[in-house]
Amino acid sequence: MTDERRTYTIRVAAQRAGMHEQSLRMYERRGLISPARTRGNIRRFSDDDIEQIRFIRRLVDDLGVNLAGVEVIIQLRRQLLEAQIELSKLREELTREGAAV
Repeated sequence: MTDERRTYTIRVAAQRAGMHEQSLRMYERRGLISPARTRGNIRRFSDDDIEQIRFIRRLVDDLGVNLAGVEVIIQLRRQLLEAQIELSKLREELTREGAAV
């Protein structure tokens, strides 16, 4: 079983997210998304990238958040996920230490 992930060109990613290609370029310039690049410097969007784009679109279209606000929300979301991972590791460590006593 290979671990190759499906990726898409900017055109296909924009279609799947229901957006214009130029919006995806702007999101990338703002650091909101980071698609992979081929050796020829062509953007390749993963399913995770497309989910991130859809999340941004919901914030902007449905909640009226501007892109500066989106940047803050995404940063806070990353920090929260990192804290959850760290907390999970600490819990596992405590469980192992408790079992060893």
